[in-house]
Amino acid sequence: MERSYLGLADESLFIDKIQSTFKAADVKLLRNAYIFSQEKACNGNPIGCKAANFLFSQNADAVTIAGALLAPLTWGNLTNVDDVRGSFGSDVATVLEDLRDSFLPSKYSRTNQRESMHVLLASMEGPPRKAILYITFRLLALECATNALAPATRKMAQETLDILVPIANHLSLGDLRRRLEDACFQILAPQDYEELQERVCPIQSEDNKCLRILLSGAKRLLANNGIQGRVQGRTKSLHAIHCKMIRTGKNLEEIMDRVGLRIIVASVPECYTILGLLHTHFRPIPGTFDDYIGLPKNNGYQSLHTCVYPVREISHKPIEFQVRTDLMHQEAEHGTAAHWRYKQDKTADLLDQQRTQWMGGLVRQHRESLSNKAFVERLHQQVFQNHLLVFGNGGRIVRLAQNATVRNYMQIINIRFTHDMPVKVNGRLVNIDFRLRDGDSIEVLGDGVATNHVFNAEMAQDL
Repeated sequence: MERSYLGLADESLFIDKIQSTFKAADVKLLRNAYIFSQEKACNGNPIGCKAANFLFSQNADAVTIAGALLAPLTWGNLTNVDDVRGSFGSDVATVLEDLRDSFLPSKYSRTNQRESMHVLLASMEGPPRKAILYITFRLLALECATNALAPATRKMAQETLDILVPIANHLSLGDLRRRLEDACFQILAPQDYEELQERVCPIQSEDNKCLRILLSGAKRLLANNGIQGRVQGRTKSLHAIHCKMIRTGKNLEEIMDRVGLRIIVASVPECYTILGLLHTHFRPIPGTFDDYIGLPKNNGYQSLHTCVYPVREISHKPIEFQVRTDLMHQEAEHGTAAHWRYKQDKTADLLDQQRTQWMGGLVRQHRESLSNKAFVERLHQQVFQNHLLVFGNGGRIVRLAQNATVRNYMQIINIRFTHDMPVKVNGRLVNIDFRLRDGDSIEVLGDGVATNHVFNAEMAQDL
């Protein structure tokens, strides 16, 4: 049966879009996946196309987008992973292996709650593309939920906040994480969401007036110094504002006590040049400078952060600047989703390997946890509350919670260990319950994991 005119028009738009972005082999893969998905699904493949278009906007690679088009077919038994492997290759098939339908929440009950969470984590184990697909379809399920008050929808939102939001954060999916948080907030606390939205609007409106002036000034600063770059305003999500108010006990005005700008340039040297210019033209606030380029966060996030005093007659609030390169911006906003399209060297491959290893470690950590609650607390501590910085894995930078031990370090980097495994901290033999301090260097010996874990500044700069 011939496809409808509307279907052909949609196909044309999709093909035009991918042809202007991808190489010929990737265009062929995506075109074939799109046509296959439309022909297999009786009423077209709206959710697959919606996921594919969303991932395209996140700068995802062709394998991930093809997986988005084909995943609904495997869930609906319209095709299987073996057929996908034969028609579209092993990379696409690997992404779809054991991938659960994330439009459905885990079946929580006292008897199967632990098993359900384990199945969810196992579904995302392996290449981070699997987690990206799972999280993307979950976001679409939350944003198009027809009955936000239904118990199943609320369970799905809570499950997302507990597990998927920290995973998205660790994979550096900044844009996706913020949308997940706000969708869950709107479902779980609709009245709080609407009230906060109403209160935030006039404050953001006033901040936006200030931002327009500051954006113009920052662009002139770049032009006058011969630096090409982009300048953006930056705002917090409603969920982030809500959580910070609860965590700190501060009111809305105290939380929204600064305006934020982001400057994006081509190279690392230009980042530091701009930092110098900002500190020359504005008065920096002591203690507010963070260098996440030299010392990246665990999830690969890199940027320079600095805060300056208000500018008279322009802003009555402090101004926070983030300075980063284009590649750092891609990593911060779209993270692993854009990773395969932009990776260029062995350090990118290493980061990919570390993320795959971390996803596998979550399954083991859940199995070893006393309860789901204990696992969720541990996951959130790893992702959101890590303050110690230690050096290991040939220069790998790892952030840990206060009072973390060598055992915690081993768990986070997913090394299988025994109680008598020899470990050195700062060159001295210690046991796995040794409490780590900020700046420690770790060396694990024996059992095939003997790697010199001493800090290497050049590699840390690349990660």
